[in-house]
Amino acid sequence: MFEFKRYLADHGVERIYVQDLIFFSGLREGDLPHRPHNCFGVDASFERVLNILGQVSAPLHHKRDALISFGSDETFAALLDPAFPLLQSVEPTPLDRRRMDRIIKASLPEAWLDDLGNRQVVIRGRGGVGKTVILLQMAYRAFDRARIRSLMLTYNKVLVADMRRTMALLGVPRSVENGGISIDTVHAFIGRLMHGLGIIQDYAGFLEAYEQKKDLLLEYMRSQAVSAGDIAELVKRHPTDFLWDTVFVDEGQDWPTNEIEILRAVYGPEHIVVADGVDQFIRGSIADWSGGITREQLRARRLARCLRMKANLALFVADFAAALGLVDWDLEPNPDANGGRVMVIEGDLTGRTDVYSKLCAEAAKLGNYPVDLLACIPPALVVHDGREPFSTPARALAEQGIKVWDASFIDVRENFPTDREALRIVQYDSCRGLEGWTVINYGFDEFWDYKYRQRLALPRGMDDLFITAEEEAREFASRWTMIPLTRAMDTLVINISNKPRLRTC
Repeated sequence: MFEFKRYLADHGVERIYVQDLIFFSGLREGDLPHRPHNCFGVDASFERVLNILGQVSAPLHHKRDALISFGSDETFAALLDPAFPLLQSVEPTPLDRRRMDRIIKASLPEAWLDDLGNRQVVIRGRGGVGKTVILLQMAYRAFDRARIRSLMLTYNKVLVADMRRTMALLGVPRSVENGGISIDTVHAFIGRLMHGLGIIQDYAGFLEAYEQKKDLLLEYMRSQAVSAGDIAELVKRHPTDFLWDTVFVDEGQDWPTNEIEILRAVYGPEHIVVADGVDQFIRGSIADWSGGITREQLRARRLARCLRMKANLALFVADFAAALGLVDWDLEPNPDANGGRVMVIEGDLTGRTDVYSKLCAEAAKLGNYPVDLLACIPPALVVHDGREPFSTPARALAEQGIKVWDASFIDVRENFPTDREALRIVQYDSCRGLEGWTVINYGFDEFWDYKYRQRLALPRGMDDLFITAEEEAREFASRWTMIPLTRAMDTLVINISNKPRLRTC
């Protein structure tokens, strides 16, 4: 109820009273206990629902009339406006349907599903081979075949929103009784785990002390202060949050050892499936998912063919990787996906809304909507001005009457885009796992410089003695740039600023 009120407030509807009612889809009115209570069954009339509200919400009495008021007329006019996102239905675009078809109709070998529950599965491949989609395919097939209940974990909130949109369009449930798929961040999962075990009492300051909290949880597990019995009891008490048959880990190469150990302690390695982006590490460590288990407990699968990008894009990205000195790039173009184009635009693209309008019109001719496009921006294009931050491309587009879903700041990432007329805008740091028919990379050279400086500012380890700090930063920034370059399906736009730049690239 409080989450619902917060959602309304975030969209400008405040000063509203909310009364929660419980609808039992498998019971009739005669099956329920005597009232007053806030429950109703399948045969309850609208008049009965009003009577229930009158019993539990203390209406105002005036002579013979009883008034149930939950807000002003103006508040409800705003709430019921067709433009308000609460009552909007999520309509799939042709690209959504294509993605849904890839998930539902995928011809995955049965052996891939037979490993679920028997071995830890690691699917390896570089950006563009479709690892995230394959995880969703496996989770959906397991649900469809045996009502398996799966949890999908990633660190990326924008990717969580994107996958939740796909699951909403597919109508996949996440109930204990009927199985399904739930998608969340690893931070949220570990927070709930620690709260459920009584290690933390609330979430105040949890993310700020996340690293220390993880180490504390792991110490409790290793010392048996938190035993296997405690975890089993937690799963029994809160099955909605913790009763999962299989846990799918996206971007597994970014998981530190302590998170891997925690997840295995709760579910065991045989119930874990990992998508490993090989060398596209983000969170400062390279995960070892093979450590601590035998070869018989591990099933590794390698993907090399590009399934997202058209052939021309895949060839361009391969040449780009070679020019950056990434000699181990092994992504194979898909010969069945001909075409693709690359556009390089120099100068300030932020104010050139005509470029976006042209790209959007070209995509529309092929049946695509603005939500099928993706724009990536560096942190320098995010403005923290007043109560609500915004990105300069989003502001420029909005001033021209163009709809945007600006996920360049954290609050918007909680909810997936519901309007197919809105362009998705994310920071480069959050573009992992996403895709778009057309991808616009704003300030691409600024992004490279940002990653170069970021790596230079980090401490170096003993293994770095045979490479200079500048060489290490150059490779770090170069590998990072491959991530947004592999997000596009048909058209890749690279915006290069005309500002003075670092010459190290």
